[in-house]
Amino acid sequence: MFNSSRRLVALMSMQPRVIALTGSPGTGKTTLALHLQKEGLSVTTLEEAAKSVDALTQFGDSCEVDISKLGEWRWEGDSHCVIDGHLSHHCVIDAVIVLRCNPIELRRRLEQRTGYGQEKIESNIEWELLSGVWSDIIALHPNASVIEVDTTEQDISIDSVLDFILNNKPSTSVQEFISDSIDWIATGIDAESI
Repeated sequence: MFNSSRRLVALMSMQPRVIALTGSPGTGKTTLALHLQKEGLSVTTLEEAAKSVDALTQFGDSCEVDISKLGEWRWEGDSHCVIDGHLSHHCVIDAVIVLRCNPIELRRRLEQRTGYGQEKIESNIEWELLSGVWSDIIALHPNASVIEVDTTEQDISIDSVLDFILNNKPSTSVQEFISDSIDWIATGIDAESI
């Protein structure tokens, strides 16, 4: 196990890495980002990154991100940075943390959110069921290091996530890992059951 001083030494002694914290809405990205921030990591939101490269457009109560501009964003800090957001993998990154959630549980979570109508819920459930985030990641960052975390039971091991960020363990690339990623359809979940 890590302790706070060992984490601080590790944070300060390594080449800074940019880690995308991605996954469907409702999988726990912001919750995990807050825990990582408490451990001393720099965390930026996708919205902050998008604003800095003029990739964010406001439409009333909602925002639209121009993903083609996210590749212009660069981390200028001297420590690791985690980008919190479901489109964070469109930025220039070194590694990816992919959060996943059983679509049945994800539906329950999204139905509790303000501003999520039925169409938006269905779209996000389908994206999770089809592992949509992986199609983006394999196209954009096939050689980036990756870990996938199932958040269905909400029992994320902060130590294993920190080990990945600080020590690149496990060191598996997207293209090496993708065939072992969670496949909700193979577990018997289909569109009618959710």
